[in-house]
Amino acid sequence: MAEVSVSSSKGGNSKIMQQDFISDIDNNAMRKFFFNSAPYSMKNQTMYFIYDEVSKPIWKIDENSTKTILKYKCIKATTNFRGSNITAYFTKELPYSAGPFKFFGLPGLILDVRVDGKSYDMWKAEKIELNDKTAVNFKPQFKDAPKISMKEFVKINDDLSRKFNEEMLKNMPEGTKIQNVGGNRIQMEKIFEWEKETENK
Repeated sequence: MAEVSVSSSKGGNSKIMQQDFISDIDNNAMRKFFFNSAPYSMKNQTMYFIYDEVSKPIWKIDENSTKTILKYKCIKATTNFRGSNITAYFTKELPYSAGPFKFFGLPGLILDVRVDGKSYDMWKAEKIELNDKTAVNFKPQFKDAPKISMKEFVKINDDLSRKFNEEMLKNMPEGTKIQNVGGNRIQMEKIFEWEKETENK
């Protein structure tokens, strides 16, 4: 069985970018994702077709903290996902271990998930159709998008971020330093599994 989720995001005055996330729904400790995305850069809007392999998050479930979303009773769960603290609400009434973006691993469908302390980096279900017969392409090719791994995509983003900072420093007084609050990466995914492996060697 496969899962397809769609994520839309908008930053500042930029246009809305739609991302499609495709994965198999299974109970393995690792889940393979394919998704389309452009680097975090206003100048480079090349869309890539990216392969990522994500470890099952270690969730802490709080059965006593609940809220109702779209008439479903949802239970609170928290985790740390690639360097960001995450809060999610899932419902056991829809027994699918799936959710938006790259979130999974709970005993029910995630209907609300967000990064703690941010007014963005959040996903919330707006409608649920249990008997939707819309045909879905579970194996899109994105033929015009270069196919790369998540590790390659992260390197592209890091290189663009470094070049952007270097350009900014050229126009600032001598001795000026740029510091990103919360780490070198400002997006939700701040540290990856292959980087942790390097640190442990």
